[in-house]
Amino acid sequence: MARLAPWLALTLLFSGCAGELVLEKEGALEVISRQGGDPGLILVDATVNGHGPFRFALESAASISVLLESTAEAAGIAAHPDKRIRLQGMTGSGTFPAAEASRIAVGNLTWDSPLLVLLPDSSPIAGRLDGILGIDFLSQYAVAYSADDRAVRFYPRELLADEHGYRGWATIELNEVRVPDSDASILGFGIMISGKRIPAIFDIGSDSSLMNHRAARAIDVHVRKRESEAVSGAFGTTIFATKLIFWEIWTGGQLWRRRNFLVADFPVFEAVGMQNQPAVVAGVDLFNRRDFVIDFAGMRLLVRHR
Repeated sequence: MARLAPWLALTLLFSGCAGELVLEKEGALEVISRQGGDPGLILVDATVNGHGPFRFALESAASISVLLESTAEAAGIAAHPDKRIRLQGMTGSGTFPAAEASRIAVGNLTWDSPLLVLLPDSSPIAGRLDGILGIDFLSQYAVAYSADDRAVRFYPRELLADEHGYRGWATIELNEVRVPDSDASILGFGIMISGKRIPAIFDIGSDSSLMNHRAARAIDVHVRKRESEAVSGAFGTTIFATKLIFWEIWTGGQLWRRRNFLVADFPVFEAVGMQNQPAVVAGVDLFNRRDFVIDFAGMRLLVRHR
């Protein structure tokens, strides 16, 4: 959601102390440089049906990938005449036509016959993005992001299939967050804010972290609505939210200092059945200054210690 192949030999090396994780850069199936233009999102270039390149955001809270209608037209993709899919964004929802591409390629990685949702060019993401790659694409791999060289590396999905931790990396256990009345699910984990454990949705496609009012009340914070600001979602809906700064946030034994959250009862919380409990969305602003690996096979997020 937005605020909105050939397999190569790869070796997992253990050096220094036992259990130290070293991912060989040369062993990645593909290395993609993070594109500029939007400091809040992790953007990569991809081709669609051999056309492009187009700019895509990586999105860990989207169960299905998305194209703008103009991107689909440029790639020669027509909407399915009878199939529409309902999407839930951070600030609203909508029902949109579905389409099937012949192939999406991210570098040398290829994804054949993906089912996609087509968003209108009137969406606020137009001009920033040409599409979104969700977990239907990402979960085929172990996905590593390096903050130092601003690169995304794709490794075989089973690379980290063993269950033990690794020296120098924090392990954050991921859980499935089922979307009611659908077959879709996204990823979540627990987070500690001001000593309170609050369930979080893991969303590297959101350039801000979000919080509902129940979470704010749980950590004894009074929200002043007169200090709110407008937040626009992918479907053009606007929510007014209040920005709060928290000095210490913990998850997986890792500490983040002075992090912003936007507080409002965003529709996404109701969409995933979390409207009656404290809940947050952990956006990319929590993670894009640290190295991390999304281990889909092991349902873990590994974050390098600082």
